[in-house]
Amino acid sequence: MNRLKSLFGGAKQIYRTEGLVPLLKRGFSFASSFMFKRQDYYLYRDPIQGLRLPNEVDVLPRVDDWVLKVVTSNREADEFEADGFEFRSKVINARERLDRGATAFCIYVGRELAHIGWLALTEEAVDSLGGGSFEVRLADHEAYSSGMWTNPKYRRLGIHKYGYFKRLEFMLANGVRTERSVVDRGNAAPQQSNALGGMLAFPGPQAEGRYLRILWWKSWKEKPLEHPDGVSPG
Repeated sequence: MNRLKSLFGGAKQIYRTEGLVPLLKRGFSFASSFMFKRQDYYLYRDPIQGLRLPNEVDVLPRVDDWVLKVVTSNREADEFEADGFEFRSKVINARERLDRGATAFCIYVGRELAHIGWLALTEEAVDSLGGGSFEVRLADHEAYSSGMWTNPKYRRLGIHKYGYFKRLEFMLANGVRTERSVVDRGNAAPQQSNALGGMLAFPGPQAEGRYLRILWWKSWKEKPLEHPDGVSPG
């Protein structure tokens, strides 16, 4: 029931913030994915141990009345929701992700969700974010970032950048040495903002990954990039 409620909530959020056509496209893609899904990704492994972050004032969102909420459990989400900061009905599997140890970084403008990003520091949390197809070396102090979304109403205002800054800050405080992330090859925005708008120097994608599922059969393949400093060798 919670999953169905989350699906309807997510559909309402897409319709309200992006319109009918994006909702229909995502609905068709979601429905067809039950039978067949193929997705190409860029794989990042960014070293962050000893990283010197820029001053926080230099990456603050360029919008008034914003607030960051870092949510580590459904109990915390209940408390924030009681104050008007709600997000679980808008994000598929949010309750399950929190129950399995993932952390949500939410930025609100007023009481409206403007951005969310997820971070996993345990194997169960990685799996909850869909990262089980590839290796995240948790024993080597790696973490996995996923599920970034910014409300179209608040894009290009530095909100995504600030959310990433706070995730990096959290990882450094928790002894993380390397951040793993996977980005859809067709989604250029996260690639371009991956290093705080150029304030940090990271090596770029290290490999390409391809996920293929036909009914219950699944496949994941990775191929190292010949030119890891660029998003594509040609």
